[in-house]
Amino acid sequence: MSSTDKTANLSLNQWVASDRPKREDFNYDNELIDRAFTNHNNDEVRHITAEEREAWNNGVYLGMYFGDDQTERRIETGCPFEPVFVVVFGASRPLSFCDYNSQKKYNFIGLASPVSSTINIAVEDGGATLVVNQDLCTSYKDEYTCLNQLGVAYTYIMFR
Repeated sequence: MSSTDKTANLSLNQWVASDRPKREDFNYDNELIDRAFTNHNNDEVRHITAEEREAWNNGVYLGMYFGDDQTERRIETGCPFEPVFVVVFGASRPLSFCDYNSQKKYNFIGLASPVSSTINIAVEDGGATLVVNQDLCTSYKDEYTCLNQLGVAYTYIMFR
């Protein structure tokens, strides 16, 4: 047994040069250390709140929809948080392509944030609603955004 005091936190043996430690002393100390780590791993000691853990573990939300050619479409996402950035893209299409016969460019990707977004996409209601447009009548410099084309599968990714 140690001839001096114990440590402040776990009461482990403190040794001096004249002490004659025994195996039981080390086993006792090891048991104290093991018990402290077991309690820590069993969440008896909490470093973060349940809300913080939930937020950190769920930073991305994925969803999909199939285009139906409506000019404006409102999609209820079910996203449990307010996203800071959203990406929508046609899963079975290139992000953009140019029809060289008509010189028209078709984009199958949209980006949105609370501050700004590309044309024909918006996020409303704190991320609960995604608004996309399929508008081939108007364009910007012969570029058309296709975010609801009939039969195209679209994926959206929302980032916390």
